Amino acid sequence: MINQIRRPIYLFIGITLISLSLGGCIIHVNTKNKDWDADNTSYSSDVTSTNKSVKVGEGRTVQDVGSVNGSVVIKDNAIAKRVSNTNGSISIGDSVSVDSIDAVNGQIKIGEGFVAKENVSTVNGQIVIQEQGRIGGELATVNGNISINSVVVEKDIVSVNGSVKLKDGSLVKGNIHFRGNANNKYNKNYPVLYISADSNVEGDIILERPVELELENQSLQSKVKRLYKD
Repeated sequence: MINQIRRPIYLFIGITLISLSLGGCIIHVNTKNKDWDADNTSYSSDVTSTNKSVKVGEGRTVQDVGSVNGSVVIKDNAIAKRVSNTNGSISIGDSVSVDSIDAVNGQIKIGEGFVAKENVSTVNGQIVIQEQGRIGGELATVNGNISINSVVVEKDIVSVNGSVKLKDGSLVKGNIHFRGNANNKYNKNYPVLYISADSNVEGDIILERPVELELENQSLQSKVKRLYKD
């Protein structure tokens, strides 16, 4: 009789502990709705999803945000820590602050007044950042283009196969670095580095592979370091 009473008590305690351990993390797996929207609720927790899109509403503050096989949307004036995605795009509104962004197989589009404390990177996808942004770490991609307008990058811009465009007074305080790989010598579709006359690079332009240079400020030619053999 005592054992029969103990079993439901232990079961209740176990369920309670599990609920408490998940209390700081909102997780969605294989849910039917297309989007999860935090517009009407304020969360200070993680927002993650599998096979489902995630949307953080305007002005919300959250912890980590991420999705696998779904898009991530962060609206204006939101604050988040690490933003990540695999097999989906990341779209960020105006005046958003994050610690970092990383994506695999997805583009990253960012509005005006964006601030990242650390790196912003993707493997297969473009990165576009609008006016008055600031990146505290690296801005990097492997197989995607990078385009920044009036943005300050505190460290390096790194690419392998993607073109890079600096426009509207953008500033890179580190290097612009095109890394080489074994396939570069067979690929004649060279990436393009475009730097407008009012943009600048404080470090070097390091080329480990052929790159087409479109430098409106010819003084930047002295910063070009070619490390590859023709």
